[in-house]
Amino acid sequence: MAHEDVHYEVFLKKNVKASWTLVEALKDRNAAMGLAKKLQTNHSSGSIRVVREVWDAESGGFRGGSIFEVGPEKYAGEEKPAEASIPCLTPDDLSGPAARDTLRRALSDWLERSQVCPMELLHRPDLIEQLDGSDTDLQHAIQKVAIARAQNSDASVHAYVRLITELVQRGIEQSRKEAKAGGKPPRGKSFAETASLVAGKSAPEKQMRRAIADQLSQSYDMGEKVRRLLDMHDDLPEDEQARALAATHTDAFMAEILSFDSALRRVLGDTVDLGDEVLRLTGIYEGAPDSPDLSRAPDTARRLASQIKQSSLPAAHDELAQQILEKLRAPKRFRPRSVMAEIELARKLAQRLIVSAGQNLNLNPDALVDAFTHRSARLLQPDAIEEALSGAHTPVDQIERLFAMEDHLVGEENKKKLASYIRGKVQANTTVNFFLRGAGQPLERLSQVTHLQARAMKGGFPKADKRELVEAFDTLGLAILDATKVMDRVAGSNAPVLDRAAALLKLAATGVLPEGRCRYDAQARAVRMMESDEGRVAAASPGGEQKMLAVQQLLAQLAPPETQCAPEQGAPEEGTAA
Repeated sequence: MAHEDVHYEVFLKKNVKASWTLVEALKDRNAAMGLAKKLQTNHSSGSIRVVREVWDAESGGFRGGSIFEVGPEKYAGEEKPAEASIPCLTPDDLSGPAARDTLRRALSDWLERSQVCPMELLHRPDLIEQLDGSDTDLQHAIQKVAIARAQNSDASVHAYVRLITELVQRGIEQSRKEAKAGGKPPRGKSFAETASLVAGKSAPEKQMRRAIADQLSQSYDMGEKVRRLLDMHDDLPEDEQARALAATHTDAFMAEILSFDSALRRVLGDTVDLGDEVLRLTGIYEGAPDSPDLSRAPDTARRLASQIKQSSLPAAHDELAQQILEKLRAPKRFRPRSVMAEIELARKLAQRLIVSAGQNLNLNPDALVDAFTHRSARLLQPDAIEEALSGAHTPVDQIERLFAMEDHLVGEENKKKLASYIRGKVQANTTVNFFLRGAGQPLERLSQVTHLQARAMKGGFPKADKRELVEAFDTLGLAILDATKVMDRVAGSNAPVLDRAAALLKLAATGVLPEGRCRYDAQARAVRMMESDEGRVAAASPGGEQKMLAVQQLLAQLAPPETQCAPEQGAPEEGTAA
C-alpha cells in the first residue's frame, strides 16, 4: 500500500483582477484554517481557498480537493500551466554549493538527527539508502523545495514535485550503481596516503569527497567530525597537486559542518550566554588561538583558530563570518542580565569585527554594519530602556546613562530614537522639578544642565536631533533662571556696573550657562550695561579702562551673538530669563 503524506495549501485571490496565489502550505489542518481566517479578516473583499493534498507514492502525484472556500471568486482549478524547471539537471548537479545549501535547509531535521552534512550524505551510499527508506523525511523535503519554487514560478507545485522526485530517484539509482561498481573508497595507512591514492584516480574530486566522507563515517557527532577534519588537514600529502585537492575538500567539508548549530556548540563548548558564544566565534575568526576568549573553549576551537591564522581554511573562514553575522542578527540578547553590559560588549565586538572586516574580505562591512544596526534597535525597546535606567536615582544619572548608550549604537535611525528618549527625559516633570527645586545652589544645577548639553553636542546624533537636544537643555536652563532669578540678582546687585557686566559674562564664558538663549541673555544684559550712561561713566573713571578691557576679553571668548542659538524673535527683555 502506498504511503500517504498530507499537507494543506492556502490560496488567496486579493481582488477580481488579481490571480490566485499560494500563500503557504502547512502540515497542520488547524494552522491552515487559522491562516485562512486571518487572510479573510485582512482581505475582506478577497477570496480564500484551503486545499487538502494527499501524496500518493504509487501514482507519483497528489490527489485531493477543497475543504474551505470563501469570497466572491471561486477557484477555477490549476492556473499554472507552465512547465517546471530547476537548475539541477543531473544527479551530479546536486553536489553544487547552491544545491547543497538547499539540501541543508530542506533536510535540516534529518541531517541534525543523523549528525551529517549534505556533502557527506551525497557521497555515502549508506546514508542515501537510509534517507530513501525513511517514512516521511525525503518526501517532506521534496515538498518544501517544490512549494518554494512554485511561489516564484508559473508552474504548479505538483509539476515541481514530479520533477524533483524524478531527479532524486535518478540520484539514488546512480549512487547504488557507483557503490556496486566502485566498492569502498581507497584507504591508506594515513590520510596523506589515502589522498595521494585518490589524486591519481579518475574523477579525483568525487573520489576525494567519497574518501573524506568515508573517514567521517567513523565519527558519530559533528564535533568529533570537526576534530577529525582538523586531523586530516594536519596530515596532507607532500605532492603539491594531491595536497591542494585534499586541502580544498577538507575545507569544504569543514565549512559545511560548521553551518550546523550542533557542530558550533561542540566546537565552542559551554557558554554563559550568546555574548560569550560570539566572543569565542570572533576569537576563532580572527585566527587568535591564544585569545582570552578561547581560554575556556575546547581544544578544537584553538586548533581551528590556528588554521584560520595560517589562512589554510578559506571556506571555513567564510562560514565563520556568516555564523557571526547570523548571531548578531539573532533576537537573543548578548547579556540577558544587563543592558549596559550588553551595550559595552556590542561596542567591543563592533571594534574588533570592523578591524577584521578591513583585513578579510569574507566579512562584508556593509553586512556587519547592518547586523549591528538591527542589534542596536533591539536595545532601544521600552523594556530595555527601562532596564538600563533602573538603579539610576536622579534624572542626571538617567540622562547620563542614555548618553552612555549613544557611544555604542549603530545606525542613524537608532541615534534618532535615542535622542527622542533623551528629549523626553529632559522635558519630563520629574526632571524639571529636580533642577528647579533640587539640592545644591542654582548655579550648580545650571552647570549640570550645561554639562549634559555639551555631551549632546559632542554626540553622533543627526544634526536636527542634536539641535533639538541643545534647545531642550537651553529651555531647561531658562526655566531655572526664571525660577531662581539668578540673572536678576547679578544684574541688580550693588556692585559697580562693569563688575556686574563681567559677572554676567563669566557665567556664559565659564560654562555655567547652557548655550543658546541663556548665554544670549547674559551677553545682551552685559552689552546694555556697558552701553548705558552708567557704563560709559564707569569706563571713563580711574581703573575703568582696565575693567572695560576685561569685559571685552570675556566677550571675545564667546561666539558672536548671531551664531548663538538665539530665539528667532530676538533676545529676552532685560529683567526676564524667558
